[in-house]
Amino acid sequence: MTYEVIVEGFVLQVEVTHCENIPPALNSWNSDWDFYGSRELEFKVVSAICYDDDGVRMSAQPYWSLAALTQEYGREIETALWVEIDANTRRRHGRWAA
Repeated sequence: MTYEVIVEGFVLQVEVTHCENIPPALNSWNSDWDFYGSRELEFKVVSAICYDDDGVRMSAQPYWSLAALTQEYGREIETALWVEIDANTRRRHGRWAA
């Protein structure tokens, strides 16, 4: 699934290649992984866009490679992805008051 996240002034199109989001099972005694749950995420940055001081859209790739962006801002990208994934989950399963 592809998400759009904003990290440090870059608008990134990120493709999630693997997502494991197992909630904790507090009644389980099998292992600590079952008790605490686990979250794993693998992703690939597909495109990066930034804006100059005048608000004109420009590609970030002449200045940054996608691999360099992933290495530099990997933790921030992962955090932003989890926010998006959790929001989508709440949106699908949650209640909305009208």
